[in-house]
Amino acid sequence: MKKPFMKTAAGLGEGISVNHYWKAIAIKKYFYIMVTMLLMLANAAFAQEAPRPMAQLGPNLTQNGGFEEGAAHWNIASDTAIVVGDQAHSGGHSLYYQNEDSQKYRLFSQRFKLTPGQKLQLSAWIKVSNISGGGGSICLQSYDAQGKYLLGSFASGGSIKGTHDWQQSKTSYTVPQGAMSTEVIVYITKGGVGEVWFDDVELRTVTPPPFVSYLRYPNYRNTVMQGSRQPWQYQVQINVTADVKNVPVEITNTLMDNAGKVLWEKKDSVAASSPSIVISLEPPANLPTGKYTLSQHITDPHGKVYLADQQTINVVGKMPKVYIDRQGFTVVDGKRFFPMGLYLHAPGTTDENMERIAKGGFNTILTYDYGPGKDSDAYMERAAKHHLKVIYNSGKSTKYVEQMRDKPTLLAWYTSDEPRMSDLPALRTAYQNIQRDDVNHPIFIVQDKTEMMAKHFDNTDILGADPYPVGSANLTKTSRNTRIAVDAARGARGVWIVTQLMNWANYPYKTSGHWPTLDEMRNQSYQAIINGAKGLLFYSYYNLMYPSSPYKQGPLDMAFFKERWALVTQMSEEINEVVPVVLEDKKTVLDVPKDTQIEVGAWQDGNQLLLLMANPYYEEKSITFKLPDGWTIGNANQGEIKSTFANGQATFKLPSVGSGVFRLMKR
Repeated sequence: MKKPFMKTAAGLGEGISVNHYWKAIAIKKYFYIMVTMLLMLANAAFAQEAPRPMAQLGPNLTQNGGFEEGAAHWNIASDTAIVVGDQAHSGGHSLYYQNEDSQKYRLFSQRFKLTPGQKLQLSAWIKVSNISGGGGSICLQSYDAQGKYLLGSFASGGSIKGTHDWQQSKTSYTVPQGAMSTEVIVYITKGGVGEVWFDDVELRTVTPPPFVSYLRYPNYRNTVMQGSRQPWQYQVQINVTADVKNVPVEITNTLMDNAGKVLWEKKDSVAASSPSIVISLEPPANLPTGKYTLSQHITDPHGKVYLADQQTINVVGKMPKVYIDRQGFTVVDGKRFFPMGLYLHAPGTTDENMERIAKGGFNTILTYDYGPGKDSDAYMERAAKHHLKVIYNSGKSTKYVEQMRDKPTLLAWYTSDEPRMSDLPALRTAYQNIQRDDVNHPIFIVQDKTEMMAKHFDNTDILGADPYPVGSANLTKTSRNTRIAVDAARGARGVWIVTQLMNWANYPYKTSGHWPTLDEMRNQSYQAIINGAKGLLFYSYYNLMYPSSPYKQGPLDMAFFKERWALVTQMSEEINEVVPVVLEDKKTVLDVPKDTQIEVGAWQDGNQLLLLMANPYYEEKSITFKLPDGWTIGNANQGEIKSTFANGQATFKLPSVGSGVFRLMKR
């Protein structure tokens, strides 16, 4: 029997111009060379050697986060959680909650007034006993002036289930615009029953380092063709703080050969008053093939070093078999390739299924099972026979790399599916090991936690997101998560989006959902492409075969499968029609309203301008904007999209979750 410390009581707590003539600072060149040489010796094997600067955490904003004052400052309903004195991570007390009803859902919270744009880290220590159907967890949620939910962030490691001693749970968050209040919440996730204890809840502000630098080009593993005159490019992110605001800094870039000889050096003076700048570097002409070290130092006029970074540049005579080009497209054997992929399990990798998949308009497959009976070679041979590319699930191991790297059907390595924060070190190691052992194929990671996407810049060549919005109030999560992934890729990584074919209601931790309609499947695909996806994967083929269970527990229902497959192939046929235009990448900028609820993008195709549109809401929506110069409406109604023209502007109206292509003609 638990002994309460005290009865619970409800309570609420309250681009920059560059001056090439900036005078040299009083730091000798040999200082930079010595620092860079030390970095080279320590890390010469990998393309991204220097660790990124670390953010600084502020004081704990949570009041009574250790529950040493009972339930003071916490909003806890009576007859739910209690503060106990016989379990604690530190101190003498913790918050205890036991739930015996899977339909009961309780949150224990503390509310704060925080500034939009403020970066936060929430953590708590959690102990669980016999929790099933859910788990102990934490989250942050923000609300507008009317109390309407705006945005939330959930534990990056997922909820803690089963029986475990104290474990720390964390999440990162940026307070959204319009937020008037933000809540810290500890709870058992929906459907969960069992016992949980919470202790040492900490909400801290995050102050990012003043400067973080990303090499945007050469983008693919810092690899560049010999003789290329394409400028190399850094993006320097500037997180303006009081100590560096408007202070002039010098950015020094130095290129050295393997012997440490300086080939060139470029210095730029910058006032730290803008969120980011782009530094372009003209590479020396006719660099011989081999490895070079590109170092970057950011210093103030007094010699203080804010950043010391170095990259290994690989100059090659031939680009890899598969790589990501500067625009984020996948290139296979010298030609751009747009993955239209399906997730499978072993039963779906037979000849019959692969033939069906290829005929259905898909060119790529990914299975967690490596093929029936773990017979990887036969699996790859079947895929090749049906002209399907394979994303091979290597996980964090290099076990299969030597065996599979020369298979002509191999497209990429899949190292992680929805990783947790604790997986980051292992993913970094896996990235280094696989790129060392296979120069010809990129690495792919799928992340469901938006707050973690930017952390994968040094872990992957292709970043994926799996929003799975069907079953929610609208489908906007697809666009939002795609934009976050594209931003995290920083113009240097590929982005593939995983769209939803399955029914959330079949999963034990979800209470509602439905099978996506043709409109919903098509809408997700258009949203992803409009917002920058350079590949699509669909989850999943095996869900269609086993509709009563997400985990192949049966039974197989081929009648249902055929019905669903007809819709899936109808969707893929339509998307495939626009893929060649997307690959040409002749995009046109549209002047659309900032508050538009319609997703829209434009690609030129000869004498036509293709407007890709998607309405992610379950009600009719419209958008009005001025057409680009030189283009006009030929046919006013095209597919699901209807248009009118008045006062020099066109209005496009789309039905509930409507989407499609609207073609403009040259004047």
